[in-house]
Amino acid sequence: MTTAARSPTTVVGVATHAGERTFEVVAWLSERHLVLYVPEIEAATTAQAMPDAEDAARSLIVDLTGLDPAAVRCEIRLGRARGGLGGPPMPAV
Repeated sequence: MTTAARSPTTVVGVATHAGERTFEVVAWLSERHLVLYVPEIEAATTAQAMPDAEDAARSLIVDLTGLDPAAVRCEIRLGRARGGLGGPPMPAV
């Protein structure tokens, strides 16, 4: 049995290659801008509109982690952060 070469995994339409990191980004509308929250680094930024969201999120991630911008991918989903910035309160323990 022969094994076919596999293509890189695709995450939200972007092929990932060795050395790349994908970060989850939660986006929601707030007043006149889009809030972008990155749970993995517990940080947020804003963008004027969805077309600007990936660049804004990538810039935040690069500024706080020191990663190479070319190695950062963002998986943006619409929603609210769970128990974090702007999200519903965490349940009492």
